[in-house]
Amino acid sequence: MARLGTSRRSFNPEALSQIALIVDDVWKELAKESAYDASGGRTFVARKVFQLADAQWSAIPIKQLLLRAVRNKMSVQRRKERAAPAKM
Repeated sequence: MARLGTSRRSFNPEALSQIALIVDDVWKELAKESAYDASGGRTFVARKVFQLADAQWSAIPIKQLLLRAVRNKMSVQRRKERAAPAKM
């Protein structure tokens, strides 16, 4: 039998609707700050929400941790861009 490279989790409809609300709330917060690029950003946010939801966190800590994770990722990207040597 073939093994899957990743584990799969299931969420009931109520949990999925809560996850959707969390993604929307966090995305709106980031949009207010003009903090995140739309390309791939929402996917990153959704993946992180599922990781945190799988760990049985409630909605408020998930939102706080998610905003911190996104801001940290953005900070790392900015540092990389600044540190990149200029091409001549």
